[in-house]
Amino acid sequence: MKVKDVIISTVIALLFCFQMIFPVATAHTGGIFTIIVSENGVVPGDVQMLVNDTARWINVDDTENITHRILVDANSDGIYNGENDWDSGNLTDSCEHINGTKKDENCNAYFDVVFNETSLNMSYYDIVGTYAFIDMVSSGEKVYGNVTVNPDAHLTAGFQDTSTIDEKEDEKEEKPAFLLIIAALSGIGAIILGGMIIFGNKKD
Repeated sequence: MKVKDVIISTVIALLFCFQMIFPVATAHTGGIFTIIVSENGVVPGDVQMLVNDTARWINVDDTENITHRILVDANSDGIYNGENDWDSGNLTDSCEHINGTKKDENCNAYFDVVFNETSLNMSYYDIVGTYAFIDMVSSGEKVYGNVTVNPDAHLTAGFQDTSTIDEKEDEKEEKPAFLLIIAALSGIGAIILGGMIIFGNKKD
C-alpha cells in the first residue's frame, strides 16, 4: 500500500469518527400545538411541547352567548391575571369577515403563545418549564390545564415525552463513557496506521 493511499484512508477514517462523535444537530424550528377549547372542556389538558413551538388555543364552542378566556400563569406565581401573565381576551367560536378582513378587530377565535426567545424575551432555558393555564368560561365555569415546554430533544411538535428527569440524567452519564471508548478505539487505530506507514516506508 502506498503512503498516499494510507494517508487518504486515515483522513477518511478520522472524518468518519469525528462525524460519529459530533453528529450534525439541526435546531427545532417550531410547530403549532393545537389545544381545543369546547363546551366539554380543554383537550388536551396537559400539553407537552418544545422550545420554539407555539401553543394555540382554538375556541370551537358555538354555544349561544358563551365565550372563553384563556389566562396563562407566565411566571408560576399561582396568579393567572397578574401584570406579567398572558390573557387571550374573550374568544368566540368565529369572527365575521368582510373581503378577508375581520369586521371587529377585537374578535378572536384563537390565542397563540410562541415559546421562543424572541417572542418571550427570555433565555432558552428560562423558557423551559410548566405553565399553568385556566379557561374562564363566561358561564362561570373554570377549566385548568398545563403547558410543559421541554428543551429541544429533536422531537416533533406535540410529542408526548413520557421519560422522567432521572432517565434523562442517566442518559447524560452514559454519553461520556461511550465517547471515551470511541476515543480509545480511534487512538488504537491511529497507532496501527502509524505503524503501517513506518513499516511500509521501510519496505519501499
